[in-house]
Order: sequence, then structure tokens, then C-alpha cells
Amino acid sequence: MGTALLVGIPSGYISNAKNAVNRNASMFSGWAVKFVPSPTKLPQVSAAEVDQTLKLASQHQDTHILGFSTQPDRQRFADRIKAYFRFRWFDHILLKHLGSPDPFPFLNQLAADLAQESTWADRVKPSDLNSPLLLPECAFSAARKHSDLWRHACSYGDSNNIDGAEKAIGAFQSCYRRRVDSGRPKQSKWVDEQDRIFDHDGPRHGAAPFPRDWKYSFRIEIGFHFDVKSLSGKQFFLCDALGERNRIAAGAHLNMDSHGYVR
Repeated sequence: MGTALLVGIPSGYISNAKNAVNRNASMFSGWAVKFVPSPTKLPQVSAAEVDQTLKLASQHQDTHILGFSTQPDRQRFADRIKAYFRFRWFDHILLKHLGSPDPFPFLNQLAADLAQESTWADRVKPSDLNSPLLLPECAFSAARKHSDLWRHACSYGDSNNIDGAEKAIGAFQSCYRRRVDSGRPKQSKWVDEQDRIFDHDGPRHGAAPFPRDWKYSFRIEIGFHFDVKSLSGKQFFLCDALGERNRIAAGAHLNMDSHGYVR
């Protein structure tokens, strides 16, 4: 069962929202709907709600977060969540229907969004450690036509976005999954445009701190990381999540997690 976290709904609406969802539970089959209230009387999110949301999201295996906010700078809160857990904004205007005799404009939209989220989970969300979405976007060099892979994965609001993301994943895998001589016999590895191998099959060590042990609502195995090295064994450079340009000596490798942090 998936868990839908509705974040930023003013507390005055929470009781009506819970009652409406519970009375029409058949509309949300396969979903547990939970709430993280707004700190104000308006649809809003604050840093405290982000921390609470991340903690609550980690307690479930398939968490999808729907945010409610009228804040002009609301995207900064989304950016703190979407790298780790699936996130989308919900039309906060529909909240007014929760206080009316007809809550169905809100419920119908929620049901439609969660139906789309179920499809996203089936077709886009990483299902194992071989998903290209676990590669660090900041470090993996991809051709322009493939560099939007991660943006496609975060898109929502239209079923065509899911189609596009699924196609992008397949095309990316066909282009960058190659058989190389890093082992005997040859093994399939991720190799980017600069002939750098991103190998995730090595020993597990150096567990990533929370929430970096999650990506797109997928719980990453403890100690998972990429050993990044040159296909030819020469010196190379690698940009990390902090914007640092790391120099890796010939024959050496660099440990990097799924979010681009050096380990």
C-alpha cells in the first residue's frame, strides 16, 4: 500500500479532510492518506514541516507527498523534499470544498492524482539498484537528449509525463549501460559521455546519512555507492553535489552516493 502525505493543509481543514476521505475510502484503494498540517491558517509549509514530512515519509516504503501552499517561495521547500521522496503540488483552491456540503471537487482531484501516482510508482520509480535514476545527476555526463532523465522522473500532472519518463529511462539505459572489462567475465556498468564508469557492485560501506539514503521514494541499500573510475585508467575530474571539481589520479577511483556527495 502506498502512503500519501498531504502537507500544508491548515489545521482547520484537517478534520473535514479526514472525514471526507474516510467516508469515501473506496476512491483511494491502495492508499493510506496522512496529514502534516500547516503552521498557520493558510496553506503553507515551513522548515519544521519539511523535517516532519521527511521523517514520516521514511517510516513507509512507498511515500508520495502532496504539498499545499500559497507561498511565493514555496519551491524552496519542494526542493528539500523531491530529491528524496516523490513530491507534487496540489491545487490549494480546492480546499474550500471541504467545508461545503459537496467535498467531491477536492476528493475527485485527490483520487485522480493518486491514481497517477500509482502509475508513476509502477513505471518510473526505481524498483532496484540498477535504475539509472539512482545515478548522481550532478556528476554523470549525459548527451543533451538524455540529460533530462531526472527532470522527467519528477514531472507530474499529465499521463504523458509518465510515458515520457518511462521512454527516457529506456533510452538512457540503452545508451549508457555497457559491457566493460572491469571484471571477469565482462560486466554491464554505467559509463558516461566522458568514459567514466559508475560501478555500484562493490562492497557496501559508508552509509549515507538520512535523508540521502532515499531517492524518489526508494529506500537505498545501506552502504550503497558508486565507485567512479576512468574506463581507460587515466586521470579525470568529477563534479559533486557541492559544486566541487574533484581530481582523481590515474588508476584511482572516487566513492560517490546517489545524490552526488563524495564518500
